[in-house]
This record gives sequence, structure tokens and C-alpha cells, in this order.
Amino acid sequence: MSLRSCFLVLGLVVPLLLAVCGGQSSAQQAAQNQGPVTSPPMSSADEANQPAPSKEYLISQLDLKLFVAALGDLTLCADDELCQKHAKRIRTWLCAAVACDGADKTKKPLDCFEGISDQFKNNQDQMNALICPLLKTPNADTRKAFLSRLPDGDENDLVEKVAYVLALQGSASACENYIKDYVGPYGPQWKYRWYRAMSGCRMLSGDSTKELEEKNYTTWFGVVQGTGSCSDIYITEMRSACSAPGATSPVLVDYAQ
Repeated sequence: MSLRSCFLVLGLVVPLLLAVCGGQSSAQQAAQNQGPVTSPPMSSADEANQPAPSKEYLISQLDLKLFVAALGDLTLCADDELCQKHAKRIRTWLCAAVACDGADKTKKPLDCFEGISDQFKNNQDQMNALICPLLKTPNADTRKAFLSRLPDGDENDLVEKVAYVLALQGSASACENYIKDYVGPYGPQWKYRWYRAMSGCRMLSGDSTKELEEKNYTTWFGVVQGTGSCSDIYITEMRSACSAPGATSPVLVDYAQ
């Protein structure tokens, strides 16, 4: 574990159940909290005449700033509490990874998830014994074993958080491959959350920046709207996702768990 990773661990504690169960972006969760919005029925002609969302709007929905915040600058979230929450969750999982590696001997992995230890007071050792294999040998078996103790856990979100730890440990490819092994080849099953998670892999590992990711997404949005080509995308994984047969667009309305 690098000094950079150890530095990120300081002060990182949020509830384990929230870390496992909450994986939506700030924009997504805020939209859900507002409840359903009713509007007059639209004819096919009206729908056809609706202007396409601006690329600036689509970029804002990605909310990539939370990955920069997860690297240590929570001020980037400003007053966006959901951005702060998601960034802290990522850092909390890194805290657990450091504890598993023995780099931080002052705590056990479960200690990183403040507010949850009492719920497992009779089997804390069992939980710690499940967290470390999950982070040291991330695969379907260790995920299943971990989730067996958390029946309400969200495997999609767990995959994201473990992948982000791999990225923070310095490997964008390990993070990306972990996600691809879970989701499958690029195609119809790939939705907004997974494209966005792949950006997290590259940003958290230091292989990419918010600006570079947004520039390439802007190109992809253009392809979706009928201009440009997938070959114009610089980032290899994003270019492959864009050009995959049956690929869905990285637009928020396509999001589905």
C-alpha cells in the first residue's frame, strides 16, 4: 500500500450497510427523492420535436467530481451531500483494505465502518474474516460469502466499491477487469452506472482525469446524437464500449440496476 493510499485513510468512516447498499450518483438519487413527475401526454410529433439534451447537461449527470473528491478534496462536492457521501464510501473501503493489509494496526477492517460494529458485536471476527478475503482476493466467491452475511446487500454496489479499491491501489486495469468480469462483454447489458464506474477506475488510479473523461464522453454523446464516430474517442475502453454491437449510450436515462 503506497503512502498516498495510507494518507487517504485518515478520518474515513461511514456505515457498512450504506456502503454496500447505496451506489447511485447524486443526480440519480436526487431525482428519485423527488418522486414521480406527471406531465400531459405527448404525441409522437411532440416527442420528435423535443430538443436533444445539451452535452453540458449530460456531462453534469455523470458527476465525476466525486471521484476527485474521493482522492482527498471533499470541497469539490461543495454543498452536495450525496457527492460527499459517495466519496466517503469509496475512501472507507480503502480504509478497510489498509487494515486488511496490516498497514494500519490500530484498527480492524470492520472498525472503518463506524456505527455498524455493535450490530455485529457477536460475530465481529467473522465479519472481519469475510471483508479481508473480499478485498485481497476479489472474485464471485468472496463476494457471495460476504453478501451471505448481508442479505439486503447490493451486489452491484459491492462490485463497484471493491473495484475502486483496486484502482486506489494503483491499477486501473484490475479495476476495469473486475467490473467487466461481473457485467460481461460490452453491449446491451452495459448501463450508465457501469460506464461511469469505469471512469472511476481510471480517475482513482491516476490514469485519467476528470477533464479527459468528460472530453471523451462529449465525443460519445455526439455519436449518440448522430455526429462523429466512436473512433474519435481517445480512451481505449470507452472507444471499445462505444463501438460494441448493441451498445447502449452512457446517458442517464438509460440507467438501470
